[in-house]
Parts: sequence; C-alpha cells; structure tokens
Amino acid sequence: MKIEEAVTAATAEASTLLSCLGQPVVAYHVMEIMREADVEHAREMQLALMRRSIEALVDDGLEDVAAEHFASLFNGRVGLTWRLLHLPDGASH
Repeated sequence: MKIEEAVTAATAEASTLLSCLGQPVVAYHVMEIMREADVEHAREMQLALMRRSIEALVDDGLEDVAAEHFASLFNGRVGLTWRLLHLPDGASH
C-alpha cells in the first residue's frame, strides 16, 4: 500500500469531517500520520487530529456525543490504515 492509497482509505467515509475541516486540511494531517514511522508519535498525531476533529464538528453544530463517536470511528480507520501501511502483518506492536 502506498501513502496516497492509505490516505484515501482512511478518509473514505469521512465526508462530514472533510466538509467541516476541509479536504486539504484532513488530507494533510492524515498524510503526515501515514508518513510517521514511529508508532508512538503516529498515535500522538492521531489523538491531536481526533481532538481537533471533535472541536470542529461541535463548532459545526454536531452534538458532543455524535462528534466524539464520529471522530472515534475516523481515528480507528486512520490507525488501522497506518498499521496496514507500516507493519508487514498489520498487527500492532
């Protein structure tokens, strides 16, 4: 899997977030996460993106619980895609 394919896979069902934060912003942050080879730093970057996503979704009118749920699903897709990209068997460290 290439980084561009990983970004596409991670953002495939994130249209609400893409419209809220903007596709270039989301793609940039996901691309940076996918480029990060260190699992701990990638997780820190993911958590920062998840917090920013929740804030943006709430600011855009979503209720807190819905925003947290959506951001959590997105965070899971990003994490899974990162593992598929970086680890030969897709298993976590």
